[in-house]
Amino acid sequence: MPKRILTSGVVALVLIVAIFTTTCTDFSQFPTTTPQPPSAVEKTPTVIRTSESAILTVYEYLLSKAEGPKAKTYIADFYTACTNWSAAQELQKDGSSIWYVLVDMTGIKDWKQKPYWQQTGWFILPDGKVIPSSRLQANALRIEADLQELSLTANP
Repeated sequence: MPKRILTSGVVALVLIVAIFTTTCTDFSQFPTTTPQPPSAVEKTPTVIRTSESAILTVYEYLLSKAEGPKAKTYIADFYTACTNWSAAQELQKDGSSIWYVLVDMTGIKDWKQKPYWQQTGWFILPDGKVIPSSRLQANALRIEADLQELSLTANP
C-alpha cells in the first residue's frame, strides 16, 4: 500500500509540474525556448600581427563587397590575375601603425587585364577596418566601384 501511495504521489507531482509549465508558457509567464532568427553578428575587431593576416583581411573585405555571381566572378578574376600581394606596417604621426596592403603586378610586361588591377592598395586601420587607398591613382576605389556596380545589377 505505501508503494502505491508513493507512486501516485510521484505521478501527481509530475502532472502538476507539467500543467504549471504549460500554463505559464501559454500566459507568457514562463520564458519560451523558441529559437531566434540569426541577427547581424557583430564582428570583433581584427588584430593583425602578420603580413599574411593583413592580406587575408583585404581578401575577406573584397569578397564581402561582392554580391551576386557577376561580382564574385570579377573578384575571382582579380585574385587569379594578381598574384603579387604584399603588406607592411606604416607608422603614423600619432605613434600608431596601420597596415598597407599592396598589389603590384608592374613586373608583368604584357599585362592583359584591367590597367587599374596592375597596382593598387588598401589600408587596414588598428580596429581592423579596411579602406581603399588613394595612392596609385586610387585604383582600389575603381575596383570597389566595379564591385558595387556589379552587385547592383545582381540586386535590382
